[in-house]
Amino acid sequence: MKEQLIYQSIAVPLAAAEQLHLMRFYRDKNRLGPPVFMLHSALACGEGFYASDGSGLACYLARQGYDVFVADLRGRGKSRPLLSRNTDFGSHQLITEDIPALLACIAEQRGSAQQLWVGHGWGGVLLSAYYARFGDSIATVAQMIQFGVRRQCPTSRFRSPWLPGVIYQMAPLLTKVAGLLPVKRLRLGSSDESAGCVSDYRQWSEDADWVDLEDGFSYARAAVNRSWPASIYVASKTDTFLGHPDDVRKFIGSLGDHDSRLLLLSRDDGNVRNYNHRQMVGHRDGDGDYFPTLLAWLRESPQLAVGH
Repeated sequence: MKEQLIYQSIAVPLAAAEQLHLMRFYRDKNRLGPPVFMLHSALACGEGFYASDGSGLACYLARQGYDVFVADLRGRGKSRPLLSRNTDFGSHQLITEDIPALLACIAEQRGSAQQLWVGHGWGGVLLSAYYARFGDSIATVAQMIQFGVRRQCPTSRFRSPWLPGVIYQMAPLLTKVAGLLPVKRLRLGSSDESAGCVSDYRQWSEDADWVDLEDGFSYARAAVNRSWPASIYVASKTDTFLGHPDDVRKFIGSLGDHDSRLLLLSRDDGNVRNYNHRQMVGHRDGDGDYFPTLLAWLRESPQLAVGH
């Protein structure tokens, strides 16, 4: 039986009566390890990192002694209000408003403790954009773990007959009709997407330039001029659309020279299964498969090492 964890639901206020959400997991209030900030992918919410049976990376790290904070960006998961056709925002708001508010809340709880950041898919792109723009202005980041993170993707993959590729092509029409991308109704994920985020996603995926579509800030230039924390990038060889290993490699290179490692998952590489994009952070097999590899990497850093 998995060790019982303590969890706390935290509301994080934004302007205009909106609130974000953090789900906090820890083992012992009197022996809190380094704080971990987790940001979900597109079409998803924070619950991708944990499940009620104690599986998922969030619960695993909490059982190792880390103090884990899992975010729901605006309109997703337990954040309120949920998206409707009358609400719209884009990546600019998520990077300049949501992520700072979430990090400030963690800093209120944990002060100046150095943090581990974990991004999944498009959440990793948003985390990287935030760090490129603002760096350690709110909290010092000692290490990052990025799962299936890629920005650009060859258009040939978007023409794939696989369902997500079809939906990608239809997204502008769907958002025009519904006022948002109805992800839950289409059974493609756990959270709907705003029209603005869908537009930004398409633009950033297809364009060589990585710039803020609202104020023109160049994330590409800022990234290569930023000193990045040690980072490990996890990619599944069978995640050929949302986080293709070649696209992950290209994203790593776009950040400039830094201490980076790439961990490839597949049965051929000795893993117990071929993980899809979602399963990389939430599957129950991760505990006994490759989560310990990530833990060993974390323990290489004295700032984030946690004893049993």
